[in-house]
Amino acid sequence: MKFGKHTLLIDGNYFVYSRLFVLPKPKAGEALVGTEDGKAQFMRKLAIDFASEMRKLSGIVDEVVVAVDSKSWRKDLYPAEEYKGTRTQDSSVDWEGVYSVYKEFTDLLATFGVKIQKTNGAEADDIIYSWTSELINRGKSSIIWTGDRDLVQLVDYTDAADCHVLWYDSARKRLYAYEGFVQNLSYRDSEHMSADDLMFNMASHIIGGSDAIKQNIASWIDSNKISVDEINCDEYMMAKLLVGDKSDNIQAVVTWQKTIKGGKIRNFALTDQHAYRVVEQYKKEAGKFHIEDMFVSQCVDNIVDIVYRVVGMGNKPAIKSRLSTNMSLMLLHNNTIPEGIQKACSDQCIALLDKNEVTLFETLSDFKKMLKDTDYVKEIVPKSFDPFAALNVSNTETKRPGEDTKTTQLF
Repeated sequence: MKFGKHTLLIDGNYFVYSRLFVLPKPKAGEALVGTEDGKAQFMRKLAIDFASEMRKLSGIVDEVVVAVDSKSWRKDLYPAEEYKGTRTQDSSVDWEGVYSVYKEFTDLLATFGVKIQKTNGAEADDIIYSWTSELINRGKSSIIWTGDRDLVQLVDYTDAADCHVLWYDSARKRLYAYEGFVQNLSYRDSEHMSADDLMFNMASHIIGGSDAIKQNIASWIDSNKISVDEINCDEYMMAKLLVGDKSDNIQAVVTWQKTIKGGKIRNFALTDQHAYRVVEQYKKEAGKFHIEDMFVSQCVDNIVDIVYRVVGMGNKPAIKSRLSTNMSLMLLHNNTIPEGIQKACSDQCIALLDKNEVTLFETLSDFKKMLKDTDYVKEIVPKSFDPFAALNVSNTETKRPGEDTKTTQLF
């Protein structure tokens, strides 16, 4: 397969929050990012970390996109589910300050060719799904930079377009890729071509591009000690749909209660181990699982039946209903995202792609260049600071015998 430069798709909320909570604790009585100094510190942290990744990825990536969250359509369509209802904002943080710095940072990135997309009603996940779909249509590979494992479901290789989607978590130094990625990465087209082929193809993208990009990716993985996991994203997502997502307040497809010793009631739910057994059993009975099976009635009935047999709790109608809800809340697919949201995301994505703006990697790779025309790189010197105090210099020299006193100009 050919390898070309990738589009980097950044989950903006993940990037901001993962940097916010590693900042030093503020002084007593102050909120995090609640002062001008706090905002400046946060802005520099964002710029430094962003620039660091750009330097690492400069030989692999040729354009950058930041997906910004909006109020989710999922909350409006499924109010009874209390989607993400367990999440509360930390009162020790000045959130107005955080969002103002975030907005200023994305505005700054846009001036250097980074594409910023925020779509009303859509989460960053929806926007990133739209981008991966459009890029695949154009035969372009992409890397999703996030720590949110919900987006692992988008990892794939598309044979017809000969391109792929990878998932990258910089904090954990982890890369999720499609099955066969490592083998494809090690294959060099130039090593399997005849002398005549090499003579006529040396300047083509096959030799000058694809092999070079593969080498750049391999070097990036090596030098940054990134672990690579090949996964079947369809099977991964099937298991996720069964287990649910506690962080988003999404239940497993089977839950039950049991009275334990002492008369206490304990809550139980389908586990990762259960989900793995369900996936394996489905493959034994059906031969293979594809995500499209989730939209075929007979296949869904088979899955529900296997869940009931494996877990041995709950009832089939309840399992099927919960599975349907989980699909609507968790699965990024053209059958689950409302048509209006899909169109809005896609229209913005295409408009940004068609602008053909140049991404200024030289600037984005140096945080001082990024912040050059802002106040964030200027060192604050206290007004009372005297740079010559330690020199013990007087502006009046000691009078020598027979000389008049004179003033020495320091500047």
